[in-house]
Amino acid sequence: MGKTRREVLKNGALLGGVPLLGACGGGEGLDEGETNQEALRVVGRPDDPSAAENVPVASASRGEPPINPVPVASSARYRNGHKYLFQASSWDIQEPRIPGGTARTSVWGPSSEFVDRYCGWPWDKVGGDWLDRAGVRHGPTPWASVVTLKAPTALVKAYTIDVSDVLKRVQQDNRWCAFRLATTLGPRKIAGCWNKTYPKPTLQVHYTDGTQEALNCIITAVMKPGTPSSITPNVSTPCFIEFDRPSKAVLSASMTLTVVEHPGNVAAVIQVFLLDPPMNTDPVQQGVAGSASVGRLDAGLTSAPGIIGAHRYVDGSTVDQFIHPGEPINKWASREFDPALWGGTPNTSKLPHKGLGKIIRTNADGLPELVKSDYGLEGFKPLAAGMGALRMHMKADATKDGDVVGYGGTGAASGSIFMPEPLFGRLPRIFVRYYLRLGTPEGTRYLRDPVKRYNVYHKEGQIAPNWTDWAGKFGFTPDHTTSYGGGSGSSGGGRGWQMRLAWSDCDAYCGGPNEEGIRPGFHLYDFGPLNPPGYSYTGDTNSKIFWGKRGGLGGIIYANEWYCVETELKLNTVMDAAPGFLPDGELRAWIDGRLVFERTGLVFRSKPLYTAPLRSDLIAPVRDLGVRALWLNWYHGGVTQNSVPRTMFVTGLAWGQQYIGPMKL
Repeated sequence: MGKTRREVLKNGALLGGVPLLGACGGGEGLDEGETNQEALRVVGRPDDPSAAENVPVASASRGEPPINPVPVASSARYRNGHKYLFQASSWDIQEPRIPGGTARTSVWGPSSEFVDRYCGWPWDKVGGDWLDRAGVRHGPTPWASVVTLKAPTALVKAYTIDVSDVLKRVQQDNRWCAFRLATTLGPRKIAGCWNKTYPKPTLQVHYTDGTQEALNCIITAVMKPGTPSSITPNVSTPCFIEFDRPSKAVLSASMTLTVVEHPGNVAAVIQVFLLDPPMNTDPVQQGVAGSASVGRLDAGLTSAPGIIGAHRYVDGSTVDQFIHPGEPINKWASREFDPALWGGTPNTSKLPHKGLGKIIRTNADGLPELVKSDYGLEGFKPLAAGMGALRMHMKADATKDGDVVGYGGTGAASGSIFMPEPLFGRLPRIFVRYYLRLGTPEGTRYLRDPVKRYNVYHKEGQIAPNWTDWAGKFGFTPDHTTSYGGGSGSSGGGRGWQMRLAWSDCDAYCGGPNEEGIRPGFHLYDFGPLNPPGYSYTGDTNSKIFWGKRGGLGGIIYANEWYCVETELKLNTVMDAAPGFLPDGELRAWIDGRLVFERTGLVFRSKPLYTAPLRSDLIAPVRDLGVRALWLNWYHGGVTQNSVPRTMFVTGLAWGQQYIGPMKL
């Protein structure tokens, strides 16, 4: 529910006394145009018009989009296996629903640099990758072409191109029906999917069985750097275009384009090339969990080389085996830790010895609950027979436009698994593996209708409302957070650091490949001014942080699917002598044993350590700023509260000093 003024003031007062990093902030502006949403919602993909030369298309023949579309479900497991290559949008601009707010513009689709900028999937060649008629990648020979008229500029004319050969290739190879339209001599502007006067492109296919079909045009997109644009009424060449795939063996096919501008006083040639984006073809990488000494469902994994700890949530287990019982323990207070960490007298009754290997509840956020393999709600199915999971649920705090939600987000789960004392603050490299499943507490699908992304206020009397973030942090991730650095905007240098994972929702709401799941990535926003000069990652986005960068594979984690998620953090080298660091840090991520993200040459820490008078109610950086703990942090925000119920399941958690890999199922 939305918060009352009294509740907001009360929560604000409580937050005011927390040390610098006690709050988990920053939706981090993961989207470039994360301005805002809804009010005027328009659906792309109107019905296919019949292309008529020089004749505007009446509204009735264009087909008006439905008011409340329900996207068609996709069975995709991976982003690069979706039936569509490109993400279209069901809306153009959403005006604020409350006066004083800002509009939100659709930001999905391809650009000249990215197959999908949203999830960080780059082209190999700026301007797109293609196969030519000879099968040569980036070759010069088009599959089909047509000569357009020379003048006048304002001439509107429909051109039909024989694309039989390229459609046969699409059908035979089960490729995306997606093309790069280029022109020689000069550009042309064609009527796009959002043109309200002239027909959008059509593709008529005749099949070998005698039937025919008009393939729907999914998207027409401008080829330009920066924020994608797939809502332009008139699209200048070169550009991208995608249709539904042919469903049978193709006999012949023709594409009709309406050219609405003929600039340049030249007879330009429109050329059709078949898009061929880079694909992740890496093999599955087996690790410690696949070795002969480890059994099914990680049996015996804790005895394998390099393993620090593991959780097996098999039926018959109890929650106390994995979560330390009792009240929260203040991980921001040095009095809760063994004084030997700072050179004092050892006390093994304190952290990190207490509850070693278990999740320590460290604040008021909820803890996971253990569910058995027969749990039947929220889309849950067991990873394997007899395998349960940790269930984490996030309630909807914002329930309507105009709610007053304060300045924080919504926490669903938070806790820490501390490293053993010999490794605490010294461990320079760690692998963390678990299986993740997004639940569907609203029904059978993970639909994100933008109507539920509410306009909310931080405080009463605020003039301009904010749009709910629909983004945040997730996962079990390594950290060395302290009272002086490591959390929102304060990681790096000698104060502390964390390596949370970022997630966000796509609410394009038209059945595209970025929907019905979350976009994962590394939350590097926090490495800003405290890091050494030249190593700020606050503004990093796209392929610098998102997991679709290596051929699209990890770009989206879809709901109702189990994924093996593994991350590697190799901290950069530090030394006491100036400059106190080397830029040799590394980050990697695997999905189902396949590498989806890799980045090297990073800086996460430097010496000297930040020093301050040791206070029992605060905690300072320690030793070499090595890994201190795993941080379970599932959080919505940003700076607004969650507005839809969310559920996440985790099983098969393991962490160690070697690559772990998928378990034996």
